Parts: sequence; C-alpha cells; structure tokens
Amino acid sequence: MPSSRFAALLKSSVFAGVLALGPALGGVALAQTAAPAATSTDVKLSFVLVNDIDQMNAIKGRGGMAKYAAVVAAERARNPNTLAVHAGDTISPCLLCGLDQGAHVIDILNVVKPDVFVPGNHEFDFGKAAFLKRMSEAKFPVLTANVTMPDGSAIANVAATKVVELAGLKIGFLGATTEETIAASSPEDMKFAPMADTAIAKAKDLRKAGADLVVSVVHGPRSDDFKIADSKAADLILAGHDHDLRLVYDGRVAMVESSSQGDYITVIRLDVNVKTEGDKKTVTWRPNFEVVDSQTVTPEPAVQAKVAEYEAVLDKELAVELGKTATPLDSRRATVRGQEAAIGNLIADAIKASTGADVAIMNGGGIRANKEYPAGAVLTRRDILAELPFGNATSMAAISGKDLKAALENGVSQLADGGGRFPQVAGIKMVVDTKAPVGSRVQSVEVNGAPLDEAKIYKVATNEFMLKGGDGYVQFRNGKTLIGAVDGKLLANEVMVHVRRLGTVEAKVEGRIVLK
Repeated sequence: MPSSRFAALLKSSVFAGVLALGPALGGVALAQTAAPAATSTDVKLSFVLVNDIDQMNAIKGRGGMAKYAAVVAAERARNPNTLAVHAGDTISPCLLCGLDQGAHVIDILNVVKPDVFVPGNHEFDFGKAAFLKRMSEAKFPVLTANVTMPDGSAIANVAATKVVELAGLKIGFLGATTEETIAASSPEDMKFAPMADTAIAKAKDLRKAGADLVVSVVHGPRSDDFKIADSKAADLILAGHDHDLRLVYDGRVAMVESSSQGDYITVIRLDVNVKTEGDKKTVTWRPNFEVVDSQTVTPEPAVQAKVAEYEAVLDKELAVELGKTATPLDSRRATVRGQEAAIGNLIADAIKASTGADVAIMNGGGIRANKEYPAGAVLTRRDILAELPFGNATSMAAISGKDLKAALENGVSQLADGGGRFPQVAGIKMVVDTKAPVGSRVQSVEVNGAPLDEAKIYKVATNEFMLKGGDGYVQFRNGKTLIGAVDGKLLANEVMVHVRRLGTVEAKVEGRIVLK
C-alpha cells in the first residue's frame, strides 16, 4: 500500500504521466527537472517633476532654476535610481527670453541634465526656426510623439519615446505636446496630432514592447491628462500646462503636476516589487509623494552662478527708467484675463498710437508679469519686457465691423476659464453679458464714440501672434494685412516709447469693457 504522500503524488498529472511511461521505457528511471524557483525583488524609483518654469531666479524666496537643480541633485544623491522630468514651457515667456529666444534656459538645463524634457506650447513662441535651434542645443533627451516637421518627418534631436533601464526595470517614457499650440503659439507649419490619442497609443506600444513601467510625460490641458489616465495605458502621467499643484492616484494610475516656476517641486517615489516565476514577470508598485516647497531649498551653486551671470547682463540693459505711475497698475493673471485692466489700456493705447489704427486689441494672456504696481512706482525697461516677453511685433489689419465684433466675441468666449484671449482694447467700448451663450455675449460696441457698423472696414491693430489667428482670433485672416511681422515694430519697444513719451502714466479702468 503506498504511503499517503505517494498517493497524493499519484494524483498529480505530471507524476502520473511519468509512471505510465516507465514500463515502455524499459523501466529506466526518469530524473525530475525542478521548476525554477520564484524570485522577488524590491526596487525604489524616484521621479522629480517640474513644469512651466521659465524664471531664472527665485521670487520672494520661491522658484527658479537653481532651486529646481538643488532638488534634483538631492534626490539623485539619496537614490541613484532617480529620473528628473521636465514637462515643458521653459524657453518663454521670461524677461531674457524675449532677447535671446530662450538660449540661456537651455544653457542652464544643460547643467541640470533632466532625463526627460517634453516641449510645451511656449517652446514655439518664437517660431519654428527658434524652436528647432533650441532643441538642437539641448544636451538632454527631448521627447514629443505627436509633433513632426511639416512633411511628417521626425524633428532633429527629438524622439517620440525612450526606454530607460534601471535596477533591472525597463521604464518606457513617451512625450506629447498639446495640439492647442497651433492656436496658442507660433509653430508655423509644424504638424500636431491629437495629444491624448497619441499618448495612449504610444503607451500601449511601450507596454507591448516590454516596458515594466510606462510614464506619459505630457504638456496639455487637464482634460487630456484625465483622458490618458482613464485609458489605464500608462502607469504615471507627469503633466504640465495648467499650473496646477495636482496629485491624483486611483490605486492603478498616478497623475502629477507641479504648479509652476518651481515654486513647488514634486518628488514621486515608487516602491516597486518584481516577482519572477519561470517566464512570468509581475511588477507591482505603490507611490509616495513629497511636495517640496522651494522656499525651504538652498540653490544649487553651479546653476546659481550661471543664473547670476545672466542676471548681470540683464541688470545693465534693463534698469533704464522710462516713467512713473500716477495710478496703480495690475497685471495679475486673473485681472488681465477677466476684466478691463489699466495696464491693458496702457498697452492697447500704445499699439493704437504706434500704428495709427482705428482701434487696438491686445490679448490678456500676452501680459505676463503677474504683479501690481502702486501709484508712484518707477517703470523700467525690465518692467515692460517682463509684461511683454514674447518678442511680438505690432501688426494691423483692415477688417469689417462684422469681423471686429466676432473677434470681440472670441475674446470673451472663455471668461469662466480665464482664457488668455480676453481682449484689452483701445478705441472701443463694449458691453458684455457674461451669462449669455458663447457667441452672443457682446451686447453693444462703440468705435471711437460711434456705434459699430458691421459693413464698415476698420483698421485694427494687434500683435503678430493674434494677426496670424492666435488665441482663436481667426477674424484677422479675413481682412487685408496692413502691417505684418516683417514691417511691424517690437511691441515691447513701442510700449517703452509710449511710456517714456507720457512720463507720468495715468492709465485707469474707464469703462471700455463693461461686464454684466
């Protein structure tokens, strides 16, 4: 009678098969091959995320490139399995960017050496040629899967995806840039496929190719971020564009955005477990998040020294005084993107005066310093370039009154979202019903004191970005260009000339835009 242990073995299909074959093989004893032992390995990975950072130095103790570099260096020292990720918007809009088209930013990032950089919409602010030159100067990996040259070919020094092997893990990265860049910036004829759809497809490709972890680094609106997250195609979504400080984790996918300007820098630490049994490999992970307030960070010395060199150049060129304010000016984001602003009136007046136009429209999103100037403040070149960093030229088109009203409707179409297309105007008085449907919010328009005539042709001054249809101002394309980018003057310089001519700036809110 067999023992109970042997009886149990007889029930096994493997052992039963061996015993049945025994007599046919002449009773030759068969050696059992032991199954490979299962293994379990724990790995710690770190990702340091920054996005939407263009300022070199800290402001009120927070942000700037040197503090970002310090956080990266500290995490790399803490854990050699650290990957620094930059989710875009960095070569614009900043003070020096308007002068060197972001060359100094790439120079600084070449010291920091991020492991992945994804271009944001602002990387295209100075046009295609400048974008291509900046990316060619990068000594770090640049990824974007949905942007190509006009003929569909790849961009030099830019890849769609990248696989990094760390501690026995294959980490697949993909990059993608919002297709809204076409309207929001100046990529000219470069091609943009839908960001979210491309990111999802590339994430699946990386998984099929054997990536243990898939990281989607994207620069686009939060609606696209969530679409990618909902697809479950990627493990991590590291995002930029919305300036959110956002941490989302549903037990399967983690999504992070790190505010802006390096004010807060997020460190995502993954405790990863790898189990191997035969040919089967199972990877599980759990995240821990640390949000670093950069006010607590000591700047990294090498980067801070480089920043100081560039600041010295700026100080000499931009400290020139232009005029003094008699009334307060407010360029805070919510103000210039949501209501008539005294500084918006000042800039629109300067454009109108420079071009001799009937009216002028300036997009609020083009006013960038996000600060307040009290009455009695001295305005310098630095202040004006901080407000107008994009290097835009003044422009003018002859368009119909019908198109002018449609342009104003476009300007107030994103009130709830604080869209950058909000119009700051000169020569115009308009009444807006904020609760009316988009496309029918402008209730009345006066042009230089007379009711708008939809059949009349008006000379409308703006900036070259809007003249090309930027921020949705496609109506300018319907008219005749009177002053284009080649003939226009640098917008910031024209505002400087205007301020110097005034000497004392008395701009104020005066009822040009009435919101009801």
